[in-house]
Amino acid sequence: MNESVISNKTILIYRIVFAGLSWFTLITNNIIHGISWFSSFRTFSIQTNYIVTIWFTLAILWHNKPEFLGKITGPLKGAFTMYITITFIVFAILLSPFYQPTGWAAFSNLVIHYITPIAFIADWVLTETKVRYEWNYLPYWITYPLCYIIFAVIHGTITGNYIYYFLDINALGILVFAMFVSILVGFGIALGSLYIWINRKRMIN
Repeated sequence: MNESVISNKTILIYRIVFAGLSWFTLITNNIIHGISWFSSFRTFSIQTNYIVTIWFTLAILWHNKPEFLGKITGPLKGAFTMYITITFIVFAILLSPFYQPTGWAAFSNLVIHYITPIAFIADWVLTETKVRYEWNYLPYWITYPLCYIIFAVIHGTITGNYIYYFLDINALGILVFAMFVSILVGFGIALGSLYIWINRKRMIN
């Protein structure tokens, strides 16, 4: 199934629903946490959720303006899909065993780490069928995750808060830290390569 067999109205409604849910969750989080909101914004999860939610919003606003919509599809959407997939998988594997929230936090966690990522990945699968990706996109795509790792290490060195335990070089030691970073970077490259490969196969078919 792809965009050719899904009506434009269905795509628009889909994006409105998930953009609305994501904005509601992110804004409510800001209201609840007040000034401490900036602390959560330092996480990769929140940053990538804002990225894809803004994308959804622009796609809604430009739904009938292909000249504008085209500017945020293709390699840009591919990169965003890679980032939100990292959020989804890394949280599920490395973080969820240590985080068991209740109440609003449980709902927020569900939306940010599961619903929004899956919704955006599904949007990519269903609608990203018109632009053929190139392998040289990959070095650009991996730049943001690399910069985030550097930011987290610098932030932790200055403040003592490394944001994620698997980036805490002081607690892990240089060898274990290097192992985690290598795994994360390798995973990002593999994931980006997978999306490019899938896209190119679909364009051939």
